[in-house]
Amino acid sequence: MILIIKKKIAKKLKEFKQNYSHVRYYNGDDAVVYLHLNHKTKVRTYLNLFFRIRAVYNEPIVIKFSVLRMIFLARWFRELDYIYFSKPFSRLKKTKVFSHNKNADFKVSYNYRKIYSISNFNKNALPYIMHPSNYLHGDVEMMEKKVGILMSGNFDEKIYNSGVISKNFGIMNRWEIYQQVLKHDKLYSVSGDELLQDLDSLKFKESFVLMKWQTGAIPIEKWRYYLSTADFIFCAPGMTMPMCHNILEAMSVGVIPILNYANWLNPSLQDGINCFEYRNFTDIKKVIDKALSLSGSEKQILRQNTLEYYKKYYNLYDFKIDASSELIVLNEAISDLT
Repeated sequence: MILIIKKKIAKKLKEFKQNYSHVRYYNGDDAVVYLHLNHKTKVRTYLNLFFRIRAVYNEPIVIKFSVLRMIFLARWFRELDYIYFSKPFSRLKKTKVFSHNKNADFKVSYNYRKIYSISNFNKNALPYIMHPSNYLHGDVEMMEKKVGILMSGNFDEKIYNSGVISKNFGIMNRWEIYQQVLKHDKLYSVSGDELLQDLDSLKFKESFVLMKWQTGAIPIEKWRYYLSTADFIFCAPGMTMPMCHNILEAMSVGVIPILNYANWLNPSLQDGINCFEYRNFTDIKKVIDKALSLSGSEKQILRQNTLEYYKKYYNLYDFKIDASSELIVLNEAISDLT
């Protein structure tokens, strides 16, 4: 774990050196949307707020300045030309304020336990996002179905067999799930290039395809386009929390999720309606066999339910002008989740 943290720090410092020249400070007179969040706010949390706010408000988005925020967010100033840091000691006209302070227009809370502990919809929860790069490339065309079940990602034992997921959330971790998946008799283990090369042959149409990033992944800008060829995506938890962005990428293009954390969605996904669930080692083979045996009409119903769910709950967010409402944001920090 210490080695992983060191690698992340080194990566961020490298990113900062490459991108710090793009950092800008707000020097205008127009009113802004102002973000004043605590020091432990994750980069993905900021990005979630950036994308959701920008979909509703046209004003520049200004962030409370700190050196650490500058290091961690520098890269995104190159990508998003509407974000700024506040100049030290400067005064801003603020049209909306997102903060932990009680007098903010939108009082931000990281109490995501409220979401995964219930099944009902919570209107105050900000929808989690896909991989941020997806929001820079816009909508994608959905392709003809050519893969039965697709599972893709990093399956490094050192990262995903730490015990964090099972200890904190009581479910199987990614490494444990991966070991069970490898036993299935309809498994194809391929690289991204191999998947694309054989996609039109339809050899994967009734099979389970495992694509490890370590063997070569599909570039993120093309990922959802090719992901849409699958009927199902087999999801496993992330490194420090169950929720992983690949489920949202899949649902956005009508790919039905198979997962063991349905309660982490808001509202919870429903087994047999807009997902298939597995809970233990025995379930894994059963749920794979069940998904691969469905008729075309049965998959179409699940697919339509999945798309409707995504469009209703995760595509957009309607901010309410209500200073007393709590905005619950998934911050990915263990201390905020357990």
